[in-house]
Amino acid sequence: MKNQYSIIVLIVGFVFMLSACNDDFLQKLPEDEITVEAFFKSDQDFRTYSLGLYNFRGYGSGNDYNIPYNSDEMVRGNQVQDSRIFDRRVIPATGNDWSWSTLRTINIMIREAQEADLDTEIKNHWEGVGRLFRAREYYEKVKLFGDVPWVDKELGTESPELFATQDSREVVMGHVLEDLNFAVNNIREDDGDNLINRDVALAIKSEICLFEGTFRKYHTELGLTDANLWLQECASASEKIINDGNYTLSPDYKTIYSSVDLSGNKEVILFKPYELGVIVNIRARQLGIDDGTGVTKDAVETYLCSDGLPYGVSPLHPKAVDGIPELPAEEFENRDSRMGRTLVVPYNDPANAQKPTLFESQTSAIPGYAPAYIGEDGLTNPTGYGIYKWWTPETPLNDVNGTTDAPLYSYNVILINYAEAKAELGEATNAVLDKSVNKLRDRAGMPHLTVEIANSFDDPKKAKYAPEISNLLWEVRRERRVELMLEDSRLDDILRWKKASYLGKPFVGAYIDLDNRPEVAYNEDGSNKTEVILGDRDGNPLPLTARKGYVLPYIERQPSWKDSDIKLYYTPIDTKSLTINTNLNQVPGW
Repeated sequence: MKNQYSIIVLIVGFVFMLSACNDDFLQKLPEDEITVEAFFKSDQDFRTYSLGLYNFRGYGSGNDYNIPYNSDEMVRGNQVQDSRIFDRRVIPATGNDWSWSTLRTINIMIREAQEADLDTEIKNHWEGVGRLFRAREYYEKVKLFGDVPWVDKELGTESPELFATQDSREVVMGHVLEDLNFAVNNIREDDGDNLINRDVALAIKSEICLFEGTFRKYHTELGLTDANLWLQECASASEKIINDGNYTLSPDYKTIYSSVDLSGNKEVILFKPYELGVIVNIRARQLGIDDGTGVTKDAVETYLCSDGLPYGVSPLHPKAVDGIPELPAEEFENRDSRMGRTLVVPYNDPANAQKPTLFESQTSAIPGYAPAYIGEDGLTNPTGYGIYKWWTPETPLNDVNGTTDAPLYSYNVILINYAEAKAELGEATNAVLDKSVNKLRDRAGMPHLTVEIANSFDDPKKAKYAPEISNLLWEVRRERRVELMLEDSRLDDILRWKKASYLGKPFVGAYIDLDNRPEVAYNEDGSNKTEVILGDRDGNPLPLTARKGYVLPYIERQPSWKDSDIKLYYTPIDTKSLTINTNLNQVPGW
C-alpha cells in the first residue's frame, strides 16, 4: 500500500460504528449508541479513530467524483447544465448537506482527548486534530448556509441545542478561528507520512482565513468590519509555511496533478492516494482525457502571453488586440506554458501530439487532429478546448480504475494565498511578489510580476469584470486562476469575491471556420461532419447558414446574474429540517 491513508477504507466502518448516530442530531433526537470510553486508551487509538475523519474530497471514490462545471471555466457535453448557474435550484424536501453526524463524531473525539489519561502532549495533539476537523466541518457549513448552529459537545436527548436557532456567522467563525489556532499551536510537526501535522493545520488555516476575510470584505451586506483580521491570519499562516522551507515547487507544473504516487513530492503538503483494489477514481477519464468535457474561451483567454501581457493587450497577438478572432492554433502561440500543460495544444499529426489526451470513447482511437468538434473523429467535446492536465500514461484511460493521486493541500496554493491576502491588505510589495507569485512564474518560464508592471497597462477585461479592484489585485487573481485552473476552486472564488455576475458570462468555446478544416472533417459529399452550433462572442446563436463563429456548448442562455443576487451565494436548508426545528431560519435569498 502507498501509505497509511489506504487503511481508512478498512477502518472507517468501525470508527463510525463507535461514534455515529443514525439520525441527524439537529433533526431528530439521537438514539443510544455503543460507548466509546473504553476505546480511547492510547496514542494509536486516537490515530485510528481520526483516520475515519479524513473525509477530504480528492478525486472521488469509485464512481463518486465531482465534475467542476459549476463556474465560468468548464462545461459538459450533452447539454448538461449546472443547476446554480441556470437557476434550477429549488428548496429540497430533505438533504442538501444539512447533516451534522460528522460534527458529532468530531466532538466525541475532542471530548475524549480532553479527558484521556495520557500525557499532555498526546492529549493536546489529538484535541488539536479534532478541533482542526471541526474547523473544516464548520467552514464547509458556513460556506453553504451562512449562519448555522454552533455545537461544541455531544448532545443528549434533552439538550436544548437540538431545537435552537442558528448562531451568527460572526460567532461561528470566531469559534472556528479559535479551533484553528489551537490546532496550529498543538498539533505535532510530524505524526507520520501523509497524516495531519502542523503544516496541514497551517494550510487549512490559510485556506479558511482567506475565504472568510475576502467574503467579509466584499459582502458588505453582512455588516462585518474585521475582514483584515482574517486576511492577516491567512498571510501569517501562509508565510509560516513559506519561511520554514519544508516545501518546494516541482520542476514541472503538471506533476502534482497527473501522478499515480505523490509520496515524496516536496510540493505536496497532504494528498489522497488511490490504489488499485483499495480505492480508485475516474478523474483521468472524466476530466483529463474524455472528450465530453470542455474548457470555456473565457478561461483560455485568462492565460497571459509569453511577454507577461494579457491576451488582447500583448502585441504578440495583434488580432486579439484589434478584436479579430483567432483560431485555436493561433491562440496557443506565445502563451504562458501552463496553458499547454493544462489544455490540449492543437495538432494535425497525432504522432507529435500529447497523445492520448483525447480518445474516441468507444474505440479509444486517437483523433488525427485537434481541436476536433462534435461529430468529427467521433468526439463530443463541447467547446473544442480539450483537457490535458490530469492525463498520465500510468493510469487506465477508459474505465473506473484510475489511481491518480489527488493533491489536497499543496505549496503552490500557499504561495498564491499569501500573495492574495497581502494584496487585499494593500501590502503586496515587490518583495512579497518575489516570495510568492514570481516563484510560480519562474516555474512557468514567465516574466516576473511587479507593482510597476501591473500598473503599466490596462486590461479591458478588468474594466469589464472588476473595475473596483486595483490592477495588481486583478493580476494576482489571474495568477490564482491560471495556477489552479479547473481545480474546482473557482466557484469558491466567485462566492467570496461576490462576483455572481461571473456565472452569467457567455458560455462559448473556440472560434471555428467550417471552410478551413482538415480534409477528414468533411463527408464524401463535401459537407461538414461537425454538428456544432455557432454563435457570436456574446453567446448569441448565429443563423444556421453561418460558416464562422464560436462553438456554443449550450443552446440555452443562463440568466444574466448580478453581483447583488444573494441567493447565488448560499444553499437553501431543506424543508424537513425547517419543519422539525421551527426555530431555524431559511438562508438569505431563499
